[in-house]
Amino acid sequence: MAHEINKMVYVGEVPWHRLGVRLPAAAGYEEIVQAAGFYEAVERDVYVPPNPMPVPDRKGIVRGDTGEYLAVVSKSYEVVQFGEVARTLVEAAGGVRCVFTTAGTLGRAGIRGWLLGELPNPIKVKGDPSPIRRYVLGTTGHDGITAIVVKNVATRVVCANTLGVALGERGGASWRIAHTANAKHRLDDAGRAFRRIVESYDCLGELANVLATTRFTEEQMKATVDSVLPVPRDDRDHGRLEAERAKVIQLFDTAVGIERVRGTAWAALQGWTEYADHHRAVRDTGREDPRRARLASVWMGRAASLKEAALTAITREAGIQLAAA
Repeated sequence: MAHEINKMVYVGEVPWHRLGVRLPAAAGYEEIVQAAGFYEAVERDVYVPPNPMPVPDRKGIVRGDTGEYLAVVSKSYEVVQFGEVARTLVEAAGGVRCVFTTAGTLGRAGIRGWLLGELPNPIKVKGDPSPIRRYVLGTTGHDGITAIVVKNVATRVVCANTLGVALGERGGASWRIAHTANAKHRLDDAGRAFRRIVESYDCLGELANVLATTRFTEEQMKATVDSVLPVPRDDRDHGRLEAERAKVIQLFDTAVGIERVRGTAWAALQGWTEYADHHRAVRDTGREDPRRARLASVWMGRAASLKEAALTAITREAGIQLAAA
């Protein structure tokens, strides 16, 4: 089954396979670093001309291979290399049979690095013919903002909808550490993080089956839209927002592959996820491939936040209790 979304066709695969590097089978971290082009980030003093002395509380971060500017950060910021994260995740993943398949960089000058692994045994949902593949994402950045993150990015195959991020940290689906003075020490926690991610898949599977057997009306769907995409009470024209709200409601009935689960809370989540991942406009800055900007949003940005808010609204309307981590 092929489905065209934003002029990209997905046939049982997810878009990041096209936006990263396919890794050799059973790749170790050194092979991952080489294949993905994970560079070393280097610290530099920051100067404000004509003052010849470096700024005392700031430092610059540049690419070690090209010298390209990445960010100016505080002196307390600790650089954690992409390769260090890859090594830690590969070591931590051995106990849960996670096989890393794809890696790459996103953003200006490759400012964020990512590594994707897959766990065996896809999730099956009652009434839904599409399996959910169990992916784990590891990522960090050298922009002074992006934390070191491990998260559940479970993906429904038929439509490439990324569902796992909707669970958020509360559902045990995301773990992060900031680039502070103890960041490298806290990488030792990655093993426990992986176990939590695996457990979050049990939570997602149970929740998906409850959602797929819970009736959900268009009025309830409209209530989720009012909650997640409210129209401000002012005199401005909100035509674009109104169009987006209408699109979400439409997708409740027309999202890809929901024929057998139409009219359920699971269809509501698919509608929201398809909107966030494939239809919502992503700002074109002209500095990055729009497909990569969309992927960053799906995993780590506005799209991920929308899905988490939508799941909260859906479960509230359906009277389903979300389990805490």
